[in-house]
Amino acid sequence: MLDRFSAFLDCHARVLLTTHENPDGDGVGAAIALAAHLKEAGKETRIVVTPALPENLRFLDPEGWVEAYDPLGAHRELAAWPDAWLLIDASEPHRMGPLFAAFERTEAARACLDHHLKDAPKGFDAEFTDSTASASAELVYDLVRPRIGGDLPPVMAQALYAGMVSDTGNFRHSNSTPKIHHAAADLIAQGIHPARTYNALYQTATPAKLKLFGRAMGGLQLRDGGRFAYVSVTQADLVACGATHEDLDELVEEPRKLKGVEVAALFSETDDGRAKVSLRSRELVDVNAVCRQFGGGGHRLASGAKAAQPLEAFIAQVEAAVVAQMGRDIV
Repeated sequence: MLDRFSAFLDCHARVLLTTHENPDGDGVGAAIALAAHLKEAGKETRIVVTPALPENLRFLDPEGWVEAYDPLGAHRELAAWPDAWLLIDASEPHRMGPLFAAFERTEAARACLDHHLKDAPKGFDAEFTDSTASASAELVYDLVRPRIGGDLPPVMAQALYAGMVSDTGNFRHSNSTPKIHHAAADLIAQGIHPARTYNALYQTATPAKLKLFGRAMGGLQLRDGGRFAYVSVTQADLVACGATHEDLDELVEEPRKLKGVEVAALFSETDDGRAKVSLRSRELVDVNAVCRQFGGGGHRLASGAKAAQPLEAFIAQVEAAVVAQMGRDIV
């Protein structure tokens, strides 16, 4: 797959890199590392995200390569700029959110680089996926490492390590394979500081975020004998706490800390009025199968979905699907 991917990149001079809406550490880290590689190869390369680069990921972009999507201003003609448009860390074009309209208009070659479980990707001229990889950053590492004899450029190494940390839960999740541990060890040997990376990614909470966590956990719900735990956050909750959607990061992990919980969920409302769920499984339950029922997806033990319906109705539907899935997966 990576040989095909390398050949695809070699065929194009202007490459636009994007990731899913509300970018995370893996999508951003993989994009920045790949951009460094492409720029070194003489390619014109841009990274555009929506709505913006999260505060806790800005340390990955010392050169200011990441652009916040501005469809009425700087990016009005974005669709015409590239000859290749690459979606990283997702293989469903609609996951780009507001960028999707420009993606549909472009005449560039459209491709995806991803590691999530899914059906055959649609809407691309080429797809490069490997669900055995722990992170999209791992795929970029596998691409660039054999081509660079010595140490990787610092911006590339830091971005790759942060992407690996982000998608493995700091190497705590079940997708933390021996292979990605070896890759992380290589990056640490090159000078990456694990503690500094962890602090930058996870130790930057604001008072508003902590208030939001407290408010959400105050409404904790337990179902199916305590095996399913969830919290929900409305737009009114965000306003009351002075918080943003960015502050929801990691909240889904709180209910999973409870003894006896097999599946944890965070339900929330999006800015455009849709309902959203993030699901996390401790070990046994395939939450990807649940989210696929609602047009979403991800990993077997970590997935998400959105639906154009009221939050309370969506919660009831997902709850029923989770309980049914637990009945199938837990003997």
